[in-house]
Amino acid sequence: MKKSVLLLASLAAVLGGTALANVTQPSIFGNNMVLQRDVKVPVWGWADQGEEVTVTFNGQTKKVVAGADGSWQVTLDPMKFGGPFQMSVKGKNELKYSNVAVGEVWFCSGQSNMEWRTSNVNNAGTEVKNANYPNIRLFYANTYKGSMVPQKDIPGRNWEVCGPRTVGRFSAVGYFFGREIYKVLNVPVGLISVNWGGTRIEPWTSTYGFSTQPSLTGIYNQLQANVGGTPKNIELSKKAIADVEKWLVEAKKAVDSKQRMPDLPDFPNGIRYYNQGQPTVLFNNMVAPLTKYAFRGMLWYQGEANMGESSSYTDKMKALAASWRKEFNNPDMPLYFVQLAPFNYGNPERLPVFWEAQQAYADQDKNAGMAVINDIGNFRDIHPRNKQDVGYRLALLALKHTYGKTDLVADSPFFESLKADGSKLVVTFRNAKTLKTRDGKPAPYFEIAGLDGKYVPATVVLDGNKAVLSSDKVAKPYMARYAWNHNVTTTLVNENNLPAGAFRANLPIPVRGQLDANVPEAKNFQVLYAIDAKKAWMNGAPSYLQDNAKKFSGKKIKKLGYFMCLTDNNGKASYVFVTMDPFTQEIGKLGLPAART
Repeated sequence: MKKSVLLLASLAAVLGGTALANVTQPSIFGNNMVLQRDVKVPVWGWADQGEEVTVTFNGQTKKVVAGADGSWQVTLDPMKFGGPFQMSVKGKNELKYSNVAVGEVWFCSGQSNMEWRTSNVNNAGTEVKNANYPNIRLFYANTYKGSMVPQKDIPGRNWEVCGPRTVGRFSAVGYFFGREIYKVLNVPVGLISVNWGGTRIEPWTSTYGFSTQPSLTGIYNQLQANVGGTPKNIELSKKAIADVEKWLVEAKKAVDSKQRMPDLPDFPNGIRYYNQGQPTVLFNNMVAPLTKYAFRGMLWYQGEANMGESSSYTDKMKALAASWRKEFNNPDMPLYFVQLAPFNYGNPERLPVFWEAQQAYADQDKNAGMAVINDIGNFRDIHPRNKQDVGYRLALLALKHTYGKTDLVADSPFFESLKADGSKLVVTFRNAKTLKTRDGKPAPYFEIAGLDGKYVPATVVLDGNKAVLSSDKVAKPYMARYAWNHNVTTTLVNENNLPAGAFRANLPIPVRGQLDANVPEAKNFQVLYAIDAKKAWMNGAPSYLQDNAKKFSGKKIKKLGYFMCLTDNNGKASYVFVTMDPFTQEIGKLGLPAART
């Protein structure tokens, strides 16, 4: 009997020894990886509680004790670029990584045009064959899975050295960007590709991002259902439990009576994963595991799946940027993104309106920039094969605005101002000393309109960074636009051959302008109040462009008219004019209704 007890004790000791956890790390750490230069670099993983872990790299040794949950993290001091180096991570076991470099690391994300492989671009055979860049390293992180909960790892992935055997399946835009960065800076470059074709922007954004934009409060509030302990989460969780308990009763009855069991109940939206379109689910599964890693910046090419949202996409870009900068612990992290390419989206003006929203975001974020590509689209293919120029233009933005190559012309020309010159309109572009067309022909796609809003093609004279527009069909133009169509191949460029971005603009419209142009019957009416519908209220009161109440004080109002003119996102104007007998002689009650205090 005693012998049996000793045998069991020995067996327990052996089992206990094998149950101890080895030091492990997420897949982002491995052979061939690139660590970001000139910043503090987190290195983390898991071990047994209380286990001491030692990280040795490039002359540095850092020690830490694993916490109660087994997690540990050290921070390497900033390093200059170089390599190859060896890294050792040692606890009860030892992990060794070889061919590790220190250089520049970029996060490349979006939908199918960012995901598009190098093997499918123009001149793919030559590009792949010549991709011998051992100091460019590639990490392919596409898992095509979503999650309701932030994950800690992207298992089964590893760093690869850039070469003909590895570059073919990697993001073409990411590769061509990294290649240009490497050629100019001559430092190792690490590229991480995290993409999923056909996905919206909302799944890539963390919960925090939606909280930063008032227009997205509805999404943020819905996401609270997935936060344990919130009233909404408790309410929906209790409902789910009640539904399952009811199902169990019905299922047992069905089995006892030899009937087919009923289908399982659906969990309420907000506490379950149902597809990759849900807000946060791709961030949780494919971005969150990488947020501790040190990056220089991020690239983004997405928007096709959000087409038609116009100005709301501006706020969604702000939310994405805010969420990534917070989660990556890098508040000034640069974000360079790609304008959508020309393509047949049905309504010819849907895409220009989206371009406007993309440009608005770029203009409002000092750490963001947009690569304009309205000259390289394919009207019949949403995936233009010229990814070389896309990557190159993103690299120009990074080289100038992140790496300080201030002599570069990196930004596309874009609208700066509009002014009248007799019967002509003068458009001034920023980001250009000289405007020209690639083919030497007159610049196409400029249009002007009068107060009637009917656009006609404009005759264009280029003068430095200005375009002078005119037409014998518009005697007094007020409005101008450029490339306002989804089917364009623009030729207007600056001195670095970067294409000009689409825009629409107008001179200040006279208060009576639209009224006189559309309703000649109103010529005997005088203006009492005028207001801009976009800025109708200020501090709880009407904000009038014109307030002529004093002028009419004491006068009898014989007839009352109201005129409203609205322009939709496609530039189409609609108006209504109604007249009536005055319902009061109190001038203050004839304008916008205001709540009494």
